[in-house]
Amino acid sequence: MQQTARCLILSTLTLAGFGCRDASRESGRLDPGADSAISSTVDSAGVEIVHISDLQDLDLPEMNRRLLYSTSADVELHQVAGAVFLPDSSLAIANGGSSQILLLDSQGNVLERRGREGEGPGEYVDIAWIGVGADGVLIVFDDRLRRFTFLDAQGGVTGVQRIEVTEAFVPLAGLPSGEFIAVVETRPFRPTGLQRGPLFLVVVDRAGAVADTLGRWAGKQRYVTPDRMIAFGFAATALYAGRGPHAALATTDSLDITLYEASAPLTRIRGGHSPRQVTSREEEAWTELVLDVYPEAVRPAQRRTLEQSTVRDTYPAVGALKVDAAGTIWIGGYTGLDDVERNWTVLRRDGTPLGRLGLPVYRPELLKVRESGITGWALVEMETTIPSASHELLDVTPDRIAVLRTSELGEEFIEVYAIGLPR
Repeated sequence: MQQTARCLILSTLTLAGFGCRDASRESGRLDPGADSAISSTVDSAGVEIVHISDLQDLDLPEMNRRLLYSTSADVELHQVAGAVFLPDSSLAIANGGSSQILLLDSQGNVLERRGREGEGPGEYVDIAWIGVGADGVLIVFDDRLRRFTFLDAQGGVTGVQRIEVTEAFVPLAGLPSGEFIAVVETRPFRPTGLQRGPLFLVVVDRAGAVADTLGRWAGKQRYVTPDRMIAFGFAATALYAGRGPHAALATTDSLDITLYEASAPLTRIRGGHSPRQVTSREEEAWTELVLDVYPEAVRPAQRRTLEQSTVRDTYPAVGALKVDAAGTIWIGGYTGLDDVERNWTVLRRDGTPLGRLGLPVYRPELLKVRESGITGWALVEMETTIPSASHELLDVTPDRIAVLRTSELGEEFIEVYAIGLPR
């Protein structure tokens, strides 16, 4: 990925820790008696509605993991835009820093390096997403070129497709029909004060046009003045994820997740959380983190700008989201600046709790603002980028996960683990 303002993650600060107990099933629905904190209903359209009063109150068995390999010694990575497992357990990595797609075998050995910077077939300018379609085809999306590139198992180009969508756009899932499920954020009307622009889940057809709108969510909290948008501390936002035919959308104000299979809603997870208060020390730490992006000479002025905004009184309920091809939902806790691990809660596609797993928190390097071009550049992310937190979980399958990490020197590397889901 190019070092654009999309890398500027100003509010990925944190809370972790929750769990839950296996719930029995009867006639395809959760048995409310299995855990008093969980209940289930089915709405008139046949969509499962699972209510979890508080994830932190659930007693969840720990999932086991075993390190299979790490790229830290043999593969140089910079600005990783994503990574996905192929059907044979090989791993495809989108390395934005080199505009390359790397293919690793199931033991972590490099098989292929494909791509370079440019606008021709097999070339990339700004890799924003890598995924696997329902037919197993590898798909790469270049945000700057507004173009999908389709690759075979060896990384060879089999086709390209440009899209007509002009708004901020991120694909989530490739469907057998050739359509895509994606999220789109339009440029909202900007009244002054605190606002949340809308985020839409859409179906994009083969021609790249929006064929259907599946839902609308409240996006990222941002503070607006007449001439700019200002970072808002510990902001609530919308999260999204997709894999295979499944896509999931969530809001972080409370536990609120909807899982889709293709264009149909499948399961809705609803609930509350025990609010963790934002302390004055955490508020100041967040302010200093934002100010550190700017050259020292302009920090006093930027501090005055931030004082027009504020921070939330409490942490958001969740901080990260992932889904696998079978529709298994991974919910990541919201982590603070001092936390080194994030707790992930795993639910089946019908909302049945499976287990939990702790993973080291990935913290992206913040974009530094040059002396020239300060106005506008630093705030592009807050104005145009679809809000979704960067996190450590790159891809999940029923038996493997790929985890993005950084060394003490800020170097990126990927660890692949074998996992065991509780039965």
